[in-house]
Amino acid sequence: MATEPSENVGTTLVLDNDKVRVWDLALKPGESLAKHIHRTDYFFIIESGGLIRFADPDNPSDYKDVQFEDGQVTFVDVGPEGHVDNRLTNIGSKAHHNYVIELK
Repeated sequence: MATEPSENVGTTLVLDNDKVRVWDLALKPGESLAKHIHRTDYFFIIESGGLIRFADPDNPSDYKDVQFEDGQVTFVDVGPEGHVDNRLTNIGSKAHHNYVIELK
């Protein structure tokens, strides 16, 4: 049975109003965020970049590692079907911190 994605796209919900939903995403080395789904377009702002592994929780050999850089800003066009991110794990040596801003 496949792991269902969580609706939580960050570690802490900071703001939720009729225009945006803002998440704080903070991962110390070794910490993870569960597989999750984005249902609206969003962008993220990297405060403190880290080396993050995106791994399929149902098939750990299916993964990709991404190095995020301090100050990086990325927009993601989600589309009507949504966008699933596999489990994120900080495999680097320093804390990773970013903000995810979902547009409603």
